[in-house]
Amino acid sequence: MAAATGERLYWKALIGGSLGFVTFGWDAGVLGGVLLTDEFQSAMGYPDTTTTSMITSVFLLASWLGCMIIAAFGMLLGRRTWILIGCGVQVVGTIISASSYSSGQLIAGRVLIGVGNGFMTSMVPIYVAEMAVVTNRRGQGVNMMIAAASLGTALAYWVDFGMVFAKTQAVWRFPVAFQVFWAFATVAVLYSNPDTPRWFYAKGRTAEADSILERLYGKSITDSKVQQAKLDILASLELERTEAASLRIQDFIWDTSAMQSARRIRTGMILVGMAYLMGIDMIFYYTSTIFEVYIGLKALTASGLAAAATTVLAITNYMGVYWMEKFSRRTWLIVGAVSQTVFMASFTGLLSTPGPATGAAAAAMLFCWIAVFGPTWGPVTYVYSSEIMPLRYRHVGFALSVSCQWVMAFVTVFAGPIAIADPSVGWKTWIWFLVFNVIAIPYVYFFCPETRGRSLEEIDLIFISDSLRGTESAKVLEHTEDRVAVENMAETKDSGSDNAASADEKSSPV
Repeated sequence: MAAATGERLYWKALIGGSLGFVTFGWDAGVLGGVLLTDEFQSAMGYPDTTTTSMITSVFLLASWLGCMIIAAFGMLLGRRTWILIGCGVQVVGTIISASSYSSGQLIAGRVLIGVGNGFMTSMVPIYVAEMAVVTNRRGQGVNMMIAAASLGTALAYWVDFGMVFAKTQAVWRFPVAFQVFWAFATVAVLYSNPDTPRWFYAKGRTAEADSILERLYGKSITDSKVQQAKLDILASLELERTEAASLRIQDFIWDTSAMQSARRIRTGMILVGMAYLMGIDMIFYYTSTIFEVYIGLKALTASGLAAAATTVLAITNYMGVYWMEKFSRRTWLIVGAVSQTVFMASFTGLLSTPGPATGAAAAAMLFCWIAVFGPTWGPVTYVYSSEIMPLRYRHVGFALSVSCQWVMAFVTVFAGPIAIADPSVGWKTWIWFLVFNVIAIPYVYFFCPETRGRSLEEIDLIFISDSLRGTESAKVLEHTEDRVAVENMAETKDSGSDNAASADEKSSPV
């Protein structure tokens, strides 16, 4: 079979990445619908609230560990390779989890699933973004990853809902075990795909990078459009080599470097971390519990509504994929935060006065909040964070951004149920999430410049200092140089690629 090229190659990357994110969404939702079943409770020895919180939240902490591994060693292997390794680790963890007869065994299995998930969530959006050759599709592609995760959560909840009619251990073991299907499907699609040309250029493997760039564009490397794409990547790498050899800790507080690498990483970390302090993980890990215990609905009704809530998230995520490039990144985030603040405030206020009528209204407000989060803070933070990272530090920056998601999600999923169960706290727990919906508005307005419509390399121009703007590399990214000068630069870069690669390896944090 002929190797995929052009649109087909990109779509394989997009479909494979989407399947990988389905595994993330599946695990985020699969336990939420079975935690209160007798079959699960008996198998785990009727765990208390703290143990149940650990079972659900340890996956998040392990995902953070996976992100840290990528931050340290991500450049040693390709984007695609780490995705495939992540799938393998998840399969092992799923087998252990599905065969569990104690909370300890289940926790051990979920640790492995989490580590694999950390690999995949750190690398899949980068892989998809770097394989996109059409700028106005990049945001849609990364957005589709989050939509796929939401689809995975919805599917898991619907399977859980169907399994409540069973009366055996299959009620929870089958949904947990089925995650291996998505991992194997991801491997099947991505195994024959190459890694990204940007990774190969960054490693100094120019011939391989040229070959993949030709496949992505479906044209020869000598074609003007392909050659310009190559030169943009090389120019971006050259700009990065002009600044300090490594990231400085002080720059994460106040970045004075020429490329603003630390500022860009810090921005991604804050954005993604903030998104997961808004309450989404608390909602989806305990959706059935919220409806049944705190709003007072019957078990079957609560399970059905939980599945419906995850379906709303998936539908609005995919709506966001379609409309992604119609509005700026800042517009999506600011409008989303304002709307979410209104609905979260209403939800919190209604919970403070329990009763059938207020319970139904609270459920409606929760659905509205989910519908807004779906196309805004759910996916756009991933899109923005994957775009603003400099090429050399993209694996570090994005992995650290996603790691903030897992740390914040762990805090909320572990501590949230304990706080809600405390009579002196109860509904007041949701005020914590409301606060972060509010402060997101000024943060985006003052600290997040717009990136829509620019290539990954052109985004460097938003952040670089004035001292770099007059350099030959910056002019290449601005596309103001004449073609002869550009081609001369390309020849210089190619002839020195081995030396450049060596210098890059020395300056890389890994």
